[in-house]
Amino acid sequence: MSSIRVESPINLRKYELRYLYIGFLAILLMWVVRVFFNHEMITIQGPQFLLAHTLLESFSIFVSFSIFIQAMITYSKDSQSVNFFIGLIFFAVGAYDLIHTLVYRGMPFYEDEFSANRATWLWIFARLSESIGMAAAVILPHKVMIQRTTLALFVSTLSVSLIGGFLFLRQDLLPTLLDNEFGITNMKVSLEYIICTFMLVTLIALVAEYRNTRNLDTLRLALAIFIIMTGELYFTLYDKVYDIENLVGHIYKFVGYVYVFRAVFYPQIRHILTDKEKAESKWREAEHMLFEAEKNLSKLVLQAHEEERKRVSRELHDGIGQSLYSILMTLNMAENEIRGEDKPPSLQKAKRMTADAMVEVKEIAHSLRPSSLDDLGFLPALKMYIDQFEKVHDVQIKLKSLGDKQRLDPEIETTLYRICQESLTNSAKYANPNHIMITLKNDPNGIQLTIQDDGVGFSIVSYLKGSQRKGIGLFSMKERAEACGGTFELQSKLNEGTTTIVSIPK
Repeated sequence: MSSIRVESPINLRKYELRYLYIGFLAILLMWVVRVFFNHEMITIQGPQFLLAHTLLESFSIFVSFSIFIQAMITYSKDSQSVNFFIGLIFFAVGAYDLIHTLVYRGMPFYEDEFSANRATWLWIFARLSESIGMAAAVILPHKVMIQRTTLALFVSTLSVSLIGGFLFLRQDLLPTLLDNEFGITNMKVSLEYIICTFMLVTLIALVAEYRNTRNLDTLRLALAIFIIMTGELYFTLYDKVYDIENLVGHIYKFVGYVYVFRAVFYPQIRHILTDKEKAESKWREAEHMLFEAEKNLSKLVLQAHEEERKRVSRELHDGIGQSLYSILMTLNMAENEIRGEDKPPSLQKAKRMTADAMVEVKEIAHSLRPSSLDDLGFLPALKMYIDQFEKVHDVQIKLKSLGDKQRLDPEIETTLYRICQESLTNSAKYANPNHIMITLKNDPNGIQLTIQDDGVGFSIVSYLKGSQRKGIGLFSMKERAEACGGTFELQSKLNEGTTTIVSIPK
């Protein structure tokens, strides 16, 4: 009732015509059964009737308790809704119908001379609760909102228990509704007409509400009430418990409860699932935004790191490097000013120390940020690094370049260069290789850098578990690749070497 779902006018018109046809068929079938298939023409055996009755009532009980449970779960003190009141109505209806089904004439649970009359009274109490309660919920929704749910549930349970107990203990005090010999009484017929009157009032109110809200679920509930009301009229036509009119009335109730389920229970479940999907979508969106923010932050950190390395490298080369060169030139001039062959040993030592310091500063500046990377590009800078690396680590390195030889984006060049540095260092430090193969493939689909060695390899699973984990080199390479929108893949097995693959799309 509280769920609003407005369909397009074309769809609404389609449903309106469909439900009109269903209503017309319900009335037509009632006439057909009354004229051609009444209890005087068709006899139903007790066991077959009981099986059909139990199955039909079981579905009604399921729907009733489902609506009640849904109302309990979705109840909120801040919600201005009559759903909990409707839930209590169907709790009582489900309880009455359950007892009605268990004590029905012919059932093995409880049978005496009052069984038929007792089951009929339980049916009447269920239908009265249903018709009066639904009328109140539709016509006076603001009057039946419940704030104290525990108390309301206790009162509802107590009412069902007292009425049920009275029907079992003092059945003899109640008027007869169904006589085993003469059939239904006038009082039973009158009560059924009263129930139909309440349902008719509810139906009129629902149609009026639908005209204002154009809510398809309201239209479905109106159809449900109409079918149930039509079914109630069948219960004024039979004489014996197992007459066909009684069975057809239960079938009508079954069909009506199908639409009750669709109109009352299903929209709430749909609403919950929709909210769940929206929450999951927002969660995934937030997760994606967080991932993007983290990636951008990592990218900024790496850029800042490179800028700082470039600055320090430039300061070492242009500042300290030039100062050392000036010192060396001054020492040479001082040496030339000293006549004769007897040069002070300390002067020669100072010249050697200064020259060594210049070489060391140059190497440090180059390792921080080789100027060739900025001036010449990735491949020339990498070749110079490989030449120096082979001399230091005594390993043969082969570099192969496939595809376009043009310079790459500076950010990508820096990323590839740093990954090569880290990968070659790791290989020399841990893998003890004899040969390393570096392949750069640059085509319209993207850039792929592959570094493969023939070293001892390692277990990636053990590494990730931490037993062999050293430093953050692999994480740094992966972070650099992802910062450029690429991927980082590491393949390795013990005694089978290690392969590093970096792919960056264009």
